[in-house]
Amino acid sequence: MGEESASLSYLSADDIQAIHELIVEANAETTAGVASPGDIEYAVEHVQEGQFGQGPESVHEKAFQLLRLIAANHPFVDGNKRTALMSTRIFYALNGLRFDYDREIKEILKALATDESSVDADDVLAYLRAHTDPLAPEYEATINLWLARIDGAEQLPVDRDTGERESHEPNDYDHDPRSEE
Repeated sequence: MGEESASLSYLSADDIQAIHELIVEANAETTAGVASPGDIEYAVEHVQEGQFGQGPESVHEKAFQLLRLIAANHPFVDGNKRTALMSTRIFYALNGLRFDYDREIKEILKALATDESSVDADDVLAYLRAHTDPLAPEYEATINLWLARIDGAEQLPVDRDTGERESHEPNDYDHDPRSEE
């Protein structure tokens, strides 16, 4: 696999289940429950390691596989497409990218969930590339805090430019970047 994958951050199966729980909590009509925990574990392992010496290498290939495996394999009783989308958004954010999707993602998710073989992976990869941008710098502290929690570390984020520990809240609500434009 490429060097890029070595420096990526990944969601765990527990992270994906927690994302699903948030989706269930936000929508009373969504039925809670895991139908196939093995499919969640498989998605995580495949995104990180691949299979039989082959696997996704770029961040976009990994994001596509995460989206595909959750939507197509239906590991949850309900809310699989929403969980796939939110997991993909968070995966991108953990890796410094913002996924700014549009209505086309609904069609992609529906196709993955109902007829995966009809989905052209290259088209979805092009879509993912076209709809991701570097995450705005003001979110870096929040992402670093998430990464610290995922890694089980209890440390304050470090400013990459100065090497100093930041002491402000991860969401700088007093600073509005739009006012600088």
